[in-house]
Amino acid sequence: MPGGNGAKSGSRSVPAFCETRAVEGYTSRRLVTSVALAALLAVASVAPAATQDRAYVASQCDNAAFKPKMIVLACGDAGLAATKLQWKSWGTSSAAGAGTGRVELCEPSCAEGKVARAPMRIVLSKPRLCPQDGKRHFTRARYTWADTVPTGPKSGTIPLPCSLLED
Repeated sequence: MPGGNGAKSGSRSVPAFCETRAVEGYTSRRLVTSVALAALLAVASVAPAATQDRAYVASQCDNAAFKPKMIVLACGDAGLAATKLQWKSWGTSSAAGAGTGRVELCEPSCAEGKVARAPMRIVLSKPRLCPQDGKRHFTRARYTWADTVPTGPKSGTIPLPCSLLED
């Protein structure tokens, strides 16, 4: 084993860290395996904490989504939604984005009415740990029509309570 770079095993070279020699009561393969297993367990124990550093939103009213492309704001009939969302910021206390607002006009009825679309900004806030999935969710959405208002108010605040999530 010249230079400690490895040993010959038959006709192939074996890396030094794979050699089977005693190291304080362990063979080096056992030592490498033990170190790898310890590293894997350390990463696994940190993973649940990492999900607590992330906030989600109920984008389809009953799910947990991170930076979704669409959020349904009127969960009863999906008559108001923000689509094609691009997020300018997404933190643990708030998120801000812009996209296309989609609203059902319901004239003469919602089944027969047209759908109007216009640029919309959205801000998510009020994060809360939801017991249904153990994740932090934004529980409030504030929307603002950026230019023209297809119908209704120029802006509004929609609650997104944890109770919307599936158990």
